[in-house]
Amino acid sequence: MVGVNFKVTLAPSNRQFEIAEGSTILDAAARSQLSLAHGCRDGSCGSCKSRVLSGQISHPDNCAGITPDELAKGYVLSCVATADSDIQLESDWYPELDGIKAALFPCKVDSISFPASDIAILTLRLPADSIVNYLPGQYIDLIWKGLRRSYSIACANTQGAGLELHIRQLAHGVFSDLVFNQLKPGTLLRLEGPHGTFFVRDSEAPIIFLAGGTGFAPIKAMIERLFEQHSTRSIHLYWGAASVDHLYSGLPDEWHKKYQNFSYTPVISSDDTGWSGHRGLVHQAVLDDHSDLRPFEVYACGSADMITVAKTEFVGRRLLAEHFFSDAFTAHKPNK
Repeated sequence: MVGVNFKVTLAPSNRQFEIAEGSTILDAAARSQLSLAHGCRDGSCGSCKSRVLSGQISHPDNCAGITPDELAKGYVLSCVATADSDIQLESDWYPELDGIKAALFPCKVDSISFPASDIAILTLRLPADSIVNYLPGQYIDLIWKGLRRSYSIACANTQGAGLELHIRQLAHGVFSDLVFNQLKPGTLLRLEGPHGTFFVRDSEAPIIFLAGGTGFAPIKAMIERLFEQHSTRSIHLYWGAASVDHLYSGLPDEWHKKYQNFSYTPVISSDDTGWSGHRGLVHQAVLDDHSDLRPFEVYACGSADMITVAKTEFVGRRLLAEHFFSDAFTAHKPNK
């Protein structure tokens, strides 16, 4: 039946919205200005995992973000699931993001620099009458030459200052090769966003930020916003990279000198000579420093493997699972 609308009821909030036949749950919620948990929007990351309490849905079988066992237990990915009837869904929604709506914007390359041979820092300028309203931690899709890739916004939301992106060059990466070899100041692009539910929650709990490689980008934006707000929360950044040159920003050292509530632990996984700091996996440095993580909130951005291992082992050190917030690199978001 073409044109059929169903009703979605969220539990426990009891918020409701309509969903047209064939629309994904996530898209329908967004059209009603409701922000549900999400990340990749293509079934890869699992961030939008929710449980169907009643009603019928259709769902692809081969999504990386969910297991067959989870599907059998009633869990779905709202970014790919569609409704076949009225449904009740156990799902978080984020009033902090209500009113923040993804849109398409023209933009121009303002500057591009290369702090490491395979890392680019890109600044984008938007038209004077265009403002991307976002929360630090969210990401945008960058669109150029018919290609689309997702990158975290690497700056706090300061009107008129443009947007900053950190882009890692990938082996055989078609889009990143274009960025490194053809992109110039003045190049016209488009961006769509913001997307994602990775942002700092309102709390007084001490924060551990865990960054892997260019996963530093959204965390940089989050930390900048906390400083702008004169937050007194204890903030500790653990930044892991393959080598010293991939710790490509000196900002954490500057923050450590300037802010009494900020501390910084850089970690490299290679055997670079001359490095006297922490070596190994970045999440292990957190475990080495903390025998009990229950008081903390953790915000992590990096590879899916890093995120999975860190959450499992941190919860083993008494971190509350609901206090672990993450944004993982996926096939949809390779360079964040």
